[in-house]
Amino acid sequence: MLIYSKYKYLKNYFLKFFNKDKVRSGFTLVELLVVMSIFTIITTALVIQQSKWNDRLQLNTKLYDLALYIRQAQLYSLGVKEYQTGSPIDKFNIGYGIYINMTNPSQFIFFADTNKNFEYNVGEAVETKTLTNGVTIHRICGIGIFTGLTWCSNSFLGQLLIHKTSLSFKRPETSAIMEFINSGNDSTTDLLRQNVTIYLRSLGGLESSIVVESNGQVSIIQ
Repeated sequence: MLIYSKYKYLKNYFLKFFNKDKVRSGFTLVELLVVMSIFTIITTALVIQQSKWNDRLQLNTKLYDLALYIRQAQLYSLGVKEYQTGSPIDKFNIGYGIYINMTNPSQFIFFADTNKNFEYNVGEAVETKTLTNGVTIHRICGIGIFTGLTWCSNSFLGQLLIHKTSLSFKRPETSAIMEFINSGNDSTTDLLRQNVTIYLRSLGGLESSIVVESNGQVSIIQ
């Protein structure tokens, strides 16, 4: 009888224990809210980081694209690229370059300097490259010869010195020839040093730049 009582007691104890554990095996409302909050925070952080990564990727892609076109102009000049004029005579002695006009900051022009004046003129475009995915040329900057100050096209005073620029290369030199035009379509080349910085901006506000020196060196600053 005593053994049976002990057996019954142990049986009831274990039943209560397992039933109690079974009841408490689920999540409470507070626990669910905490888990959902943590999940939301992690997901939001991942989405933000992914957006920034995509933004940086788009900016870098367009930045290197522009730098490669500048290098291509330099290589075409050094390699004596043949230019087809539509006439029986082909020209091998012209330069190539890049033209930027801040009136249209979403594009640049790859041109052949057919009249050899070291700047872009209508009819000289070889290819017009349009920037996409919200990336634009935010500003172009030059340094004043007499003041040593940096002037940029996105300021009122800066536009009086630099609003358009042509970067060209002519054989057999590797150096860059730069022509600057202000917002009034006047040449300001004699007022600025022969180097230029081109700033690109992404849709999210990130910026990177390309620096072109007079010796033809092209540097990317991220």
